[in-house]
Amino acid sequence: MAKMNQHLPDDPIQEAVSECRRFLKHEIHDKVLETDLQKATDWVDRIWEKSRQLDLPFLLLPEDYNGAGFSPYSCAVLLDIIAAECAGIASVFALHYTGCIALLSADSRQQALLFPRLTGAGALRPALIAPVFPSETDGNRFEVEANDYGLVIHGTTALTGNALTADIFCVFIEDDDDTGEHITCVVLEKGTPGLRTGRPADLPGLKVNGFAPIIFDHVMVDHQWIVGTRKKAGALMERSKDGLYRFIAAMAMGTARSAFEKASAYARQRYQSGKKIVHHQEIQRLLGNMKMKLSIGTAGYLKSFGDNSNFFRFEAPKPPLAKVFCTDAALEITMDAIQIHGGYGYMHEYGLEKIMRDVKVLQLMLGRNPKCQINTIAEEIQHDR
Repeated sequence: MAKMNQHLPDDPIQEAVSECRRFLKHEIHDKVLETDLQKATDWVDRIWEKSRQLDLPFLLLPEDYNGAGFSPYSCAVLLDIIAAECAGIASVFALHYTGCIALLSADSRQQALLFPRLTGAGALRPALIAPVFPSETDGNRFEVEANDYGLVIHGTTALTGNALTADIFCVFIEDDDDTGEHITCVVLEKGTPGLRTGRPADLPGLKVNGFAPIIFDHVMVDHQWIVGTRKKAGALMERSKDGLYRFIAAMAMGTARSAFEKASAYARQRYQSGKKIVHHQEIQRLLGNMKMKLSIGTAGYLKSFGDNSNFFRFEAPKPPLAKVFCTDAALEITMDAIQIHGGYGYMHEYGLEKIMRDVKVLQLMLGRNPKCQINTIAEEIQHDR
């Protein structure tokens, strides 16, 4: 397949989308339901390796390092396409891209060491990143001590995506015992002494992505692997989180589009009372409601990238709210699709119950939706003071 190594503007990326769809059809489409039951992380490794043919692992990296030079906007569009086939695979790429957003702020020396690994130069596979953010719900905190060589970190993270398959961990740490307001970003490689993954979680959805806690048993971090300045990475963490919020919204719309297409096709084939059920007004109402949410959700997450003409205050949604709306809408769309299918909608081979489980986990990623809504308004109130 042709490599997509040209810089693409923030407009429809037709060539990239076409290449990605061909890749998904040949490598993913027929294996999604089978691998979901098996929780096949080895399958993820094969997909990750093969995806380098399209530059998918290094879309965000600069062309100077043999990256594709894409924007986060373009990555979100492709994540939408990937999630329509398998949200679990899409989540692997979304978390990796989030880590890339953070590493683009690393200094030139760090980039010169890390970026060749991320493009797979001289290696069997490109390195995969797991971004790690402080938890707002489980109370986990790190103990951080400074010495002449760097930092010593001890503690356990919340559940982290890509934990079982990552080669590089980009970790944001609350580096202050009193207020928790200071954030430090560090980069660690798999195999670092004292760094290990905990017991994998048996989540209901995104099963091919290995979610697990990351355990730091007095891990030594050299000064050279602190990204930016110690305790000054708060803005970088928010920028990275905003990227992931947008990526989650894009994945939610991809899964919802798949659910809609399944329901629409089924309604055009299924007969009831002598006519196809698509001709019943209630089915048309359901499909129309689903399409409305799909259209508005897709427009919303694309608009969240900041194309704001400032005519209205609420023109571009904040990234956390885009995530909330799109994941909630995706679950509603999927439930309507199941209703159109009747009892068949709950059968694994129809694919809708997998989509429902995947969307439920997307709702929980980077914070529960109600918490995201509360935090958005709380931050505005704080800024008003």
